Amino acid sequence: MAVALAGKRKPPSFPAEVWIISITTFLSRSVGFLALFSTVFYKSMGLSPSALTLALFAGGFTGVLGSVAGGWFAARFGSTDVLIAGSLLNVPLLYMLGMSTNDPVPAIVLASLSVALTQSFSGPAAALVTGSAYAGNTVTVVAFHRIFLSSGVTVAPIMVSAVGEHNFSMLFFLSALGSAGTAAFLFSERARLRGAEALAAARERAALAPDLVSDSAAAVPYDPSRVSRLWAVVVVFGIAMAVYAQSMSGIPLSVEKISDGGRLYSVLLVINSLFIIFFELPISTLTARLKWNYALGLGIFVTGLGLAVCGAGSSWTVCIIGFVLFSLGEAIFIPQASASIADISTPAENPRYQGYLSAAQSFGFAVGPGLGAFGVLHDSALYWTLVIQISFAAGAVAVVAGMSKDRSSVRVG
Repeated sequence: MAVALAGKRKPPSFPAEVWIISITTFLSRSVGFLALFSTVFYKSMGLSPSALTLALFAGGFTGVLGSVAGGWFAARFGSTDVLIAGSLLNVPLLYMLGMSTNDPVPAIVLASLSVALTQSFSGPAAALVTGSAYAGNTVTVVAFHRIFLSSGVTVAPIMVSAVGEHNFSMLFFLSALGSAGTAAFLFSERARLRGAEALAAARERAALAPDLVSDSAAAVPYDPSRVSRLWAVVVVFGIAMAVYAQSMSGIPLSVEKISDGGRLYSVLLVINSLFIIFFELPISTLTARLKWNYALGLGIFVTGLGLAVCGAGSSWTVCIIGFVLFSLGEAIFIPQASASIADISTPAENPRYQGYLSAAQSFGFAVGPGLGAFGVLHDSALYWTLVIQISFAAGAVAVVAGMSKDRSSVRVG
């Protein structure tokens, strides 16, 4: 019996910094009402369709800028301090937003600035998670972190139902309180997180030049091939996220033709959340055995295929099967993208490129829903065929990008 127990694989043990960032991510997403209900909020103020479109575009554009700025500032000042500063600065913005729910112009300005600060969180958080002392595969620790993110996204609508869907003043005050709590918790753990950043840099120096201790001696020479692969991941991820965003536009418009389509869409969202929470981490232990480019390409293609099956489906059964496929693809490619950036880049580059990756996601979310609505409303069959083709092409580019020599996706502890 003792031998049998000894032979069992131990569950992964995640470092303190991963738990800290994951908990703060859950807290911030649980009260991230603006990100989920911005359209409803703007409509509640009586904006015209054109003004509503411009307001959403402004939020998407500032989100891209915030993502880039977060990555750059993290590379300059450290991920921990950028997370603390962004959370603190968001408190007064969210509080003032709660006071401006009846005045469109200030509300749009404040909301756009808040989106920028919220998006600045993504790159530094991903850099701390992917650069942690976890000894296993990077994709596994990213998948663990995403459990907390998905759980927070699941909690937020429940809180909205409890507070009231149109009580935005109270919702934004709660968001401000959550942002203050996030900043306070991060500040209380600042020494531990800063220490983790220093250890990540030290591990990289030791791996690059074990006999040298100076930063200059361990400097990484510029490698055009490696930089090209980093940008390939960023660009492909942006395209994949634009396709992914069809779950918020193309899918609800497509399932309207099915009996009780509104309830079906709600069921699909619940299925997606539960799938990610319960299955993404186990799936990551399997995809970790693949080279990053094959896992990334496979996940992107399966995501698009699942959306097309669901969008073209004419029954609950087909749509649910398609959305399960979509959820499977998401569970593969989203953590793999962040892990790939971490494994190709150096610790000094990681926050910056994680910021670019977050910006690509923001860009995809900014343009994807509008394109999806246009495509489904004009020619649904042709549109879903194009989604499959675009997903296949993006997945193929991801595979090709990793065929040259690269760093192993298995991290050295």
